[in-house]
Amino acid sequence: MSGTLPSSSSIQHLDNLCHELALLCSSATPLELFELLAKTLHALTQGQPVALYRRLSTGNLRLAYCYPVDGTLTTHHTLAAIRCYDDLVASELQLYELNGEQGVWGYIGHPPAAYIGPTQWIQLLIDIASQRLRLLKAERMATRQSGLKSRRKLLSRDIKRLTSIDDILQHHGASWCEIFQAEGIALAYQGDLHCYGECPSKHQLFHQLQQLNQQNVQEEIIELNGSCQGGLAAPLSVANASLGWLLMFRQQPLLPALVADSTLQASLSYWMPLEASMIIELADDLAVAITAQEVVHLNRQLTKTNQRLEGLAHTDPLTKCWNRYYTELVIEDLSHSSVSFAVLMFDIDDFKNINDTYGHAVGDDILRDIAHLAQKTLKGGDHLGRWGGEEFVVITKGLDEDVSLKLANQLCHHVEKHIFSIADPVTISIGLTLAKPNDQPRQLLERAEQGMYLAKMAGKNQVVIC
Repeated sequence: MSGTLPSSSSIQHLDNLCHELALLCSSATPLELFELLAKTLHALTQGQPVALYRRLSTGNLRLAYCYPVDGTLTTHHTLAAIRCYDDLVASELQLYELNGEQGVWGYIGHPPAAYIGPTQWIQLLIDIASQRLRLLKAERMATRQSGLKSRRKLLSRDIKRLTSIDDILQHHGASWCEIFQAEGIALAYQGDLHCYGECPSKHQLFHQLQQLNQQNVQEEIIELNGSCQGGLAAPLSVANASLGWLLMFRQQPLLPALVADSTLQASLSYWMPLEASMIIELADDLAVAITAQEVVHLNRQLTKTNQRLEGLAHTDPLTKCWNRYYTELVIEDLSHSSVSFAVLMFDIDDFKNINDTYGHAVGDDILRDIAHLAQKTLKGGDHLGRWGGEEFVVITKGLDEDVSLKLANQLCHHVEKHIFSIADPVTISIGLTLAKPNDQPRQLLERAEQGMYLAKMAGKNQVVIC
């Protein structure tokens, strides 16, 4: 990280504030961003310690960064004791929200200061940091998705050649550890445990798995504690059937300087949220691969099992449209052909609020209804795929921009006018782009995604062409 931070008095000058904002905007990693933000607030509050907590999917909090690192948590025990939002409120810290794409990413707190810089300047720092964090997340996710996509193709190719889960780990474990900067991977499947790299002992892992299964954990991802501290667990499931767990392990937390203090272990975070979301994708790939491996093994004798494999390879089990893997393959094939086509990427507006208000079962019903409406709107040669979560992709062939735009607007209108099972309105935002000569699939999808986000920023329930 370049540049040094001035004292609180010099930050009061607009030029110095602009300098700090420029540094925030050029942060290369989330940790570099956290360090600069914490140091700046430290200066603005006349030397108060600053702590950053990330919010887990369970609602609990984990310490992601603090400044100064040395001695802060020893002298300010309140900062280390915080585990949830209620703890934050009870601590009487000065709090700021750090917002992500799906609501609050985490919180920044410091003890009340006798003097603090202008509130609007601090809020500006927080807003810029939130925007930069979202951009870094998108950049890192794109890089890792590219790596995962390459490994996904190899995994799909190797299904018939590799005969066991141990074979899969031996052939792909090193690449997955490199992508996620992990030291070890464990796969728990049907009562058996398969490990690669540096993991806790099998006794510790079986004890942790027993706790996960007994608790009937519903979250998509869980950061582990105790003897498995540094681990991240994601369920392996296909078509709502639980198969086991994927666990990845790190030896160093996000704040490695504090690892020696045993009293802080439970409060330290080892993983960033974007890493957790990518591990969910890997767990989904592995769940399909493991199931497919079994299907291939039995295919010599069972025709029905072979059909199930084909369905798992191409179809999203919830919506019955194409899954992301098959959608990507079709787009890649079209990109290398002479066929003209367009891509529409759409997202259900405020879907998180629907899930939070009405529950995930109702959210699943709406996903199925949206997929059904889209299939009815599309023409015979068009195709629909679920991209992930509440995002879908439509591929249309042989249509010009005007006809494609008309189709996208029809889809928006049909969703808006449809009577769903909830009282709140349900709408979608669509990004539209036409394939250009020499387009790579990634460029095409990035334009469609950009159009979708611009449609949301413009007020939602509309189409933007990119």
